[in-house]
Formats: sequence, C-alpha cells, structure tokens
Amino acid sequence: MSEFPREFVRSLPKAELHVHLEGTVDAPTLLALAERHGVEPPASDEDGVREWFTFDGFPMFLERYFTIVGLLRDPDDFALAAERYLQTAHEQGVVHVEFHVSATGHVLENGKAWAPIHDGIVDGCRRAAAQTGQTWGLIPDISPHLPAADCARAMDQVFSHDLSGVVAIGMGGPADSWWTDDFTPIYERARSLGLPGVAHAGEHGGADEVRFAIEQFGAVRIQHGIGAMQDPEVVDLLVERGIACDVCPGSNLALHAVESAEAHPLARMLDAGVTVTLATDDPPMFHTSLLDEYERAWQWCELDEDGLRRLADNSLAARL
Repeated sequence: MSEFPREFVRSLPKAELHVHLEGTVDAPTLLALAERHGVEPPASDEDGVREWFTFDGFPMFLERYFTIVGLLRDPDDFALAAERYLQTAHEQGVVHVEFHVSATGHVLENGKAWAPIHDGIVDGCRRAAAQTGQTWGLIPDISPHLPAADCARAMDQVFSHDLSGVVAIGMGGPADSWWTDDFTPIYERARSLGLPGVAHAGEHGGADEVRFAIEQFGAVRIQHGIGAMQDPEVVDLLVERGIACDVCPGSNLALHAVESAEAHPLARMLDAGVTVTLATDDPPMFHTSLLDEYERAWQWCELDEDGLRRLADNSLAARL
C-alpha cells in the first residue's frame, strides 16, 4: 500500500460532525482546568495525563470522561475547551465542527444551568472562528440512562434559551432504556422549534437501534451506526433516505465496539452506498485525530485520493 497522503487530506475542506466537547479536553487543558479549580489532576504533567488517557474498555473510559466533566464548571471552562478544539481542528483542515454537549448530564447530574454552559461554548467558538473562519454548531445531547421525564425538563432549559447556535438535538449513551421509556416527545418538541434530531445508535448495539432512532426519533443522522450492517433492510433504509453515519473507527477499536480493524464494517458500509462521515468522538482519550481517522479509512478500505475526497465531501454535505 502506498503512503497515506496526510498533507493532501489536510488540504481537503471537511467537517467533523461527531465530537463531544467534553471529550476534546486534552492534557494541557485538563491540567489548566485542574489548576484553575484547585483540584489535584490525575497526573502531574502532560505525559502522565496522556498515559492516564490509555484505558481498556467502556467502564474505564467513563471513569475518565466523568473526571473531565467534573472539571468543566464555569462558562470560561467550556469556552476554553471549545476554542482550543476548533483551533486544533483548523490545523487539520476542518472548516466546520458540530459539538455534541451532554446537556442533560450537566443539568441533571451536575446541577448546572444550561444557559451559562451554552453561552460559554458560544463565546469560545466565536473567538476561534474570528481567527480561523470556521463555522460551528452545538448538539445538546439527551442522556438515556436518566429518566425521560427528567431529561424533558432539562431540555426545556435548552429550548427556552438562545437556539441560534444549536443545529440539532442528540441522544448519547446506551440505548437500553429506549424500549421502556419515552424520549420521542423531546424530539417532537425540538422539531416543532425547527431543530432536527440525531442519535447515537448501532455502536455496541445492533441494527434495531438504528431503525428505532430513525423511525421513532426521526434521526436525520446517526452517530456510529456500524451495527446497521447486521440487517440489510436497515442498510437500505439509510441509503434510501440518505442518512449519514458519523463513524469513529478509533473509538470503535478503543471501546471494543469491534475487536479488530479487520472486523470493522467501514468498508462494507461504503460498498453498500451508506453515506459515511469520519469523526474522532473523544480524540485525546482515544489518542487520535481526524487525520488519523482518515488514515484508518485509507488503510482499511484501500481508498485512493478520490475516495478520501468523497469522505470529506460527505462530511460537508451532511452538516446541519
């Protein structure tokens, strides 16, 4: 195989549509936040924090993720994370970023008001965009491990605040409760306000999650979606409706959604005509970057430069 054309991919205008703001906090930012709040960090220097970001499996990932969430306390913290990641993405040729934000988690589990969080993120995005020319959007996420009625109350804060930077609402986390609790009214409320819905589905779960997200939530884009390949009818549904899947190969490997590169269905998704965009999910935590994700696609799918360009074009066409 020829060498990955990293500088060619860097030169391609592209969007990143599946990245969690909380999960963009890198080692320098984590240390800065810990010092700001007088909290002992998990390691004393950047190399140590990067080593702490090395873990095995979903429970260890969640432990680290919630440590970071606990350091995001004030609007300035959220602004710092947003500004720094947009700058990082800009260096990789990213012209548009859509940040997922754990809205119901911050409101319900951390006791925070949404408005200051939103305003802080917007301030950080605007500062970065003034320098880079990037566009951006926010996707407040529902956390389905929390009761739907509580999530609806938390999302009321989102819906009643400034929506000018919000491009959609989303659903993150395991889908276990989808079958027993009713999150659909939250999506219906969002659509009544002109906001489309997206959803994490088919990451560790199967095609039934992807179908449910499309048919019950009205999802116009799916985060991950790799489980869709278990059911040809769901694949057809994605293709016929032009619903993009925002796939994060590095994350899928790190969290054991697949056990190896060879087992990942990315090549089959492309061959089936599914619209795929590439993303990092939580880049420092998975020791990855968007250029690294394009390199994985290059290697796993035996792409040429036209194939890489098509992925970049998909990401621009799928932005909200």
